[in-house]
Amino acid sequence: MMPCDYISLSGARIQFDLDAVFDVCSGYSGTQKDWTATLIYVPAQKAFVELRSSPQDFRGNSQEESAEVDAQYIERTFSITVDQQLTIQKHPNDWLFIDGRERA
Repeated sequence: MMPCDYISLSGARIQFDLDAVFDVCSGYSGTQKDWTATLIYVPAQKAFVELRSSPQDFRGNSQEESAEVDAQYIERTFSITVDQQLTIQKHPNDWLFIDGRERA
């Protein structure tokens, strides 16, 4: 088990097992300019979470944060439609990871 936490849409801090999530897509955050992002699906909470990392500073350090995101944010930022999101929720094992940074 790899414990991690995220900020839910309601503002609560939620703990989850990072080993029990499904990677959905990588790309860039829609809320933090120049930050990379990985969208994951957390089945235990039925939540989509964006894991964000800032660019490294001159010492190689970066900031990280994780927050639940809603369907509109996912569609706008990662181009994953609401129908695709519902498919991920129903059959997460069938989803193929999208490397959005490769396209950028």
